[in-house]
Amino acid sequence: MRSDVLVKIELLDQKHVQDIVFQLQRLVTAMSKYHNDCQVVLKEADVFPIEVDLARSTFTYDTSNQFNDNEEDEEEEEEGTDTARNQTGAFSGDLISTD
Repeated sequence: MRSDVLVKIELLDQKHVQDIVFQLQRLVTAMSKYHNDCQVVLKEADVFPIEVDLARSTFTYDTSNQFNDNEEDEEEEEEGTDTARNQTGAFSGDLISTD
């Protein structure tokens, strides 16, 4: 390519980089302002404690239909003990030399 075309492409590329940096700075500034504005608004708002009227049965759960899978729990415990035994054997002894 001609040298003047290469120079123009390089200048255009530099301009794009500068534009991206400028746009990112504007974005960060806008997000910072938004965050500060939200903080001011929420600081002034008195929303706690929140009072809610609930029926007495709201936190009463039906325990007759609970699913209990003991087989999976037993398998996981067996796998965990086997893994722990293998790892303990591999790292026995002094790990740091005291010489």
